[in-house]
Amino acid sequence: MIETKKSEKSLLVVAKTPDEKWSRQMLASEFKALVLSTGIEVTEVLTCNLHQPNPSFYIGKGKVSELKDIVNQGEVDVVIFDNNLNYSQQRNLEGILEVKTLDRTQLILDIFAKHAKTREGSLQVELAQLEYLLPRLRGKGVMLSRLGGGIGTVGPGETKLEVDRRKILDRIARLNKEIKEVSRHRGLARQKRQRQKVPVCSLVGYTNAGKTTLLNLLTKGGQKVSSDMFTTLDTVSRKIKIKEAMEVVISDTVGFIYKLPPNLIEAFKATLEELHYSDLLLHVVDISSPNIEQIQQAVSRILEELKLKEKEKLLVFNKIDKVEAAVVEKMERMYPEAVFLSASRGEGLDFLEREIYRRLSGSFSEVIAEVPIGRMDVINFLHQNSQVLKTNYKIKSVSCWLRISKTKLPFLKKQGIKFKHLTS
Repeated sequence: MIETKKSEKSLLVVAKTPDEKWSRQMLASEFKALVLSTGIEVTEVLTCNLHQPNPSFYIGKGKVSELKDIVNQGEVDVVIFDNNLNYSQQRNLEGILEVKTLDRTQLILDIFAKHAKTREGSLQVELAQLEYLLPRLRGKGVMLSRLGGGIGTVGPGETKLEVDRRKILDRIARLNKEIKEVSRHRGLARQKRQRQKVPVCSLVGYTNAGKTTLLNLLTKGGQKVSSDMFTTLDTVSRKIKIKEAMEVVISDTVGFIYKLPPNLIEAFKATLEELHYSDLLLHVVDISSPNIEQIQQAVSRILEELKLKEKEKLLVFNKIDKVEAAVVEKMERMYPEAVFLSASRGEGLDFLEREIYRRLSGSFSEVIAEVPIGRMDVINFLHQNSQVLKTNYKIKSVSCWLRISKTKLPFLKKQGIKFKHLTS
């Protein structure tokens, strides 16, 4: 994969197709912010309407000439398209422009690669890169010897291209196996939480919406916070206590973005599968974003792709300190069920915790159960099927303060266990 450098100067190309719902201005603004987050300088943004992609250059020949003139006039190290190019289009453009040419997917993969710090993140990014590279291998002459690792040499009648393709396919198979193993370990940790009946809230939302800042606020943690996009690539989970009674696991996940490459979504499914086991999704939205409605729709579409459309969600509008009070009041009228806060200033945390408690406590009850001292089978059941908040050992019984699913209460009654409700 081609790597971008912070010192590079870029010319951006944004071509709006007929099926595109975002305006040219919104597309250009969003794409420019994405490029700037990498540290690359943007010299100019060229936008156009595209009725049908040109098979040779993606854009029309007239626009290619215009690009060539701009490249010749100024210092441009790289031309970056907000659209996806096939190999021949990219090769043809580089041949005419005589500068490095990238498409949207390459840029996002490059950003992900630079932020991948853990083993799992690196595995997932490499998998996405190889799956992107594989169909573009034809004619590239890419040297892939470093992927070898035990791969055989060229056999009779086997071309360099076939060897390269075989190496990539072998590497993809190994990566999938390693990612599956990492996913298995995470599954074991998840099963432990499920046995303890600790509810899970997952933070989802557009990249740079402030999810990690909010995680730090809730957990008093020290996760790395940055204005760069895609700082968080791995799921980070922390246990907190809400209202001094309810234990909750809060998980931060990779940020979404408009037109997130499908192979990236596929590669990160092992990480994003945590969302399927969440009791509540906290959809964090940057209230100061100029494209707030489109961004919400982009996140909703990705959640739908992940088959999470029906999962219970709580809208959390962050960065209220960045907008006027009138804007917040307007949004509160539009979204009366949402929570409004500033994670960077610590404002509105009480409202969020109260709403999380309200949403999660609906299917649970807090009770004090009196268990006879000889009924260790019931004690074991409670530890495996409820959250034991406190125990008090007496001479003839054990008093257990529980947070337990309402579906488990009939079992206690059947066992003759007396209990008193503390919450409804």
